Amino acid sequence: MIRLCACVIVAIGAFSVNEAIGQATGATLREKAADQPSPNTEQLPAAPKDAGVLQPPPGGNPLWGIPISALDATRERPIFSASRRPPMPPVVAQRVAAAPPPPKPAAPEQPLLTLVGTAIGTPKNVAVVLDRTTKTLVRLHVGEVASGWILRSVDSRTMTVEKNSQTVTVALPAPGSVPAHPLPVSEASGVTREF
Repeated sequence: MIRLCACVIVAIGAFSVNEAIGQATGATLREKAADQPSPNTEQLPAAPKDAGVLQPPPGGNPLWGIPISALDATRERPIFSASRRPPMPPVVAQRVAAAPPPPKPAAPEQPLLTLVGTAIGTPKNVAVVLDRTTKTLVRLHVGEVASGWILRSVDSRTMTVEKNSQTVTVALPAPGSVPAHPLPVSEASGVTREF
């Protein structure tokens, strides 16, 4: 134990002497340090005398001084590509001109005939229609033609006409409703043909 105490006392004494010497010489060292840079700080290199000669960068890595634009071989043979080939340039999609839309199918033709009345009888059925193209009343028997439409059948409130394999059923207006195409009085009285 005495040995340990002796070692501690000697160490404390050595530190005290070292501190005293440092304080005595510290003033002179500070004066010298003001004139010269510290060895612990990094110094930047002075500007090169010849602009064409590259100086090594301050960090010690020689690749830091090479600009990326000068590394052509790295772009041509990429390090992290398994084939060591540069990636293919992206394919720019070209707009394909769209084909014009197909023509719309023609709307089914509607007859320009308005059913005014029907007559159902044993020998013949008759439909009285207003032909809106000629603005006349026409009496049609089954099989007759008005404005290109052939009368195929007549019921109590409807008639069926056909043109170019297109069949249309025309009905009388509902009771109490206003007719879509009212008849002038002079034309309404113009039917003279017998049934």
